[in-house]
Amino acid sequence: MVKTNGNNGMTQKELIMMVLEGQEKINERIDEVHEKINTKMGRQEFSGWLVAVSAFVVLINNVM
Repeated sequence: MVKTNGNNGMTQKELIMMVLEGQEKINERIDEVHEKINTKMGRQEFSGWLVAVSAFVVLINNVM
């Protein structure tokens, strides 16, 4: 006999399975957000490129 303790007629196993399914969905969303963050250029990377391009322009101007 399976007991139900005021869980809308659901067993503990069913409730645990619902929690695990929810956790899988959360993990998928976290993975999606992580991918989006990794594809964007950060401030430090942008600043680094800006400094590199600026240095290159200064170098070209000094040579000419």
